[in-house]
Order: sequence, then structure tokens, then C-alpha cells
Amino acid sequence: MDALSLWTSQHALALLAVVLILALLAGDLGWRRARRRRLAATGRNGYLALRPGTAAILLVLLAALFGLLAWAVWTQTALVRFDTELAQHLRERLSPGVLQPFDVVTQLGDPVLIALAAGVVALVLALRRRWRLFLPWCIALGGTAGSGHFVKQLVQRPRPFGGHGFTVETGFSFPSGHAAGSMVFFGLLAYLLLRLWPPPRHRDTVAAAVALITIVGFSRVLLQAHYLSDVLAGYALGGFWLIIGIALGELLRRGAQAR
Repeated sequence: MDALSLWTSQHALALLAVVLILALLAGDLGWRRARRRRLAATGRNGYLALRPGTAAILLVLLAALFGLLAWAVWTQTALVRFDTELAQHLRERLSPGVLQPFDVVTQLGDPVLIALAAGVVALVLALRRRWRLFLPWCIALGGTAGSGHFVKQLVQRPRPFGGHGFTVETGFSFPSGHAAGSMVFFGLLAYLLLRLWPPPRHRDTVAAAVALITIVGFSRVLLQAHYLSDVLAGYALGGFWLIIGIALGELLRRGAQAR
């Protein structure tokens, strides 16, 4: 286990680049498939973002992943030892100069900043009377914040050591609020923009959301503000609420079209 964590720390930046590239490719593939499916069905440049059956499958998978990670942390499995060793090796190997850019990027997922930005978006949607977008937005972001806080208090996992002085955290570690919040905020913001912006901007919107979610989450590991399993659990939790938000938005949209 120590050899694996050592190798991971030695190639941390390269692995992040690989993960980012794979995430961008997956996001682009999803965008292409959604566009082809919608064009074939209607001949228009619209998007049927999420079907009910697909949403149900994704929710089950994300809930199972989150449950497995929570169980692994709660029962102190080998994953916990890997987390600890990886954090120690990262602390020894990553210099402040390397970490400085990640300390800037990680602020984009700060829960306070996310809450303020989410409030502004909710206000704009309310003023424009876009209630079929306002409701999913509030439910998904509120559910993420509430459930994340509940699990933190339930698991009560201590944070890694203080890192390199860039990020000082005092709350519990599992799951990562930055990872969950960025997943829901940037993911759902991309969904709103796909609904409101013309098609030529859609591909870039998806790519930007995927890049921000990936970098913000894994910056928490590099800065030793979270263990790796905290971030993965945050992604699973955020993805769960993101699917709920998008599925609800699509349900309301289809209902309005039917009427």
C-alpha cells in the first residue's frame, strides 16, 4: 500500500492531467451523444438532458459509490491507510511553488463563495420568473449543503495535517464540501446555460464545467486539505444531487411542453 501511495504522490500532477483529459473527453462524448439523440428525435438543436430511466440508474450508482466510501472510512479499511500515506507523501514532495496555483483555483469551490454565487443565480431566476429552473437549482444546492453537513457530523473524520499553510480548515473532512459544491454548482450552472444559451456555446460550456469540477476537487488532495476518498465521496454526493436537479428540470420542462 505504501508503494502505491508513494508512486501516486510522485506522479500526482501527471495523474491530475490524465484525469482532467479523460473527464473532458467524457464530457465531450456526452455532449455529442445528447446532441445527436435530440437532433434525431426533433430535428432541432435542443437537448433532452436526462431521461428518467438513465437518471434512476445514475442515482443508484452514485448512492452505492458514496455508501461504499463512507463504509470504508467508517470501518477503517485499507483505503484509510492509503489516504493517510498519500497525504504524507504529498506533504513531503510538493513544494509551495507547485501548490500556489492550486491554492488560487481551490477558492472557486469555497462553500461561502458557492453559496453567494448560488444566491445571485437564484435571485436572477426568480426575477425572470424562471420557476422551472429556480426550483431544481434551489433543491439541488440546498440538498447538497444539508446532506454534506449531516454526513460530516456523522462520520467526524479528522482533517489531514495542516498542509503547507495555504489552506487552513477546521471542520471535519468527509466528504469534501468543495468537491460536492463544485460538482453541483458548476454542473447545474452548465445545465442552465444549455437551456438559455444558443447551441454554438454549448460545447465550451460543458468543457468549462468539467474542467472546473475536476481541478477544484483534486486541488483539495494536493493541498492536503482533504484525503482522496473525501474528494471522491464529495463527487458522488454532488453528482447525486446534480442528477436530481437536472432530472427535475427536465420533468418540469416536459410537463410545460405537454401543456
